[in-house]
Amino acid sequence: MVDTTAAQDGRTGTGGTVVGAATQEIPPQWVQLSAVSSPPLGSPHLININQAALYRFDNDTASPSQSACNDDCAAQWPPVTIKQGGNIYLAGVSPQQIGAIQRQDGLIQITVGGWPVYRYAGDTKPGDLNGQGIGGTWFAIGPTGEKVTR
Repeated sequence: MVDTTAAQDGRTGTGGTVVGAATQEIPPQWVQLSAVSSPPLGSPHLININQAALYRFDNDTASPSQSACNDDCAAQWPPVTIKQGGNIYLAGVSPQQIGAIQRQDGLIQITVGGWPVYRYAGDTKPGDLNGQGIGGTWFAIGPTGEKVTR
């Protein structure tokens, strides 16, 4: 992990991350997590290098960190994964909040404040927050893993 942005480390592109329903063929080499404030949410929430909103699931657990979203759920809510040994770049997020778990499918999923992190397949363009509040269990994730509700 590195407490700088990908750009500050000379990285360009996306590291292999994707947006929306696009299938991520292999885990990315690096991931950028940035805290931003954008309407309709007033509190800071996380986005990736593609400006895709990132989410947490209330049915997961943070202590111990465990994902309850697998199979069909993970197709709709793709986990934010990284290649073993890959770099996580941060902007507005403390390195102490970042971790990782091994999922049922063997992939390494990033956690923030212990909470597994996801994208939403229904977010098709940068800045979308279409997953916010779905089922009363999916919420934008804040810089310490908190759910952002407003």
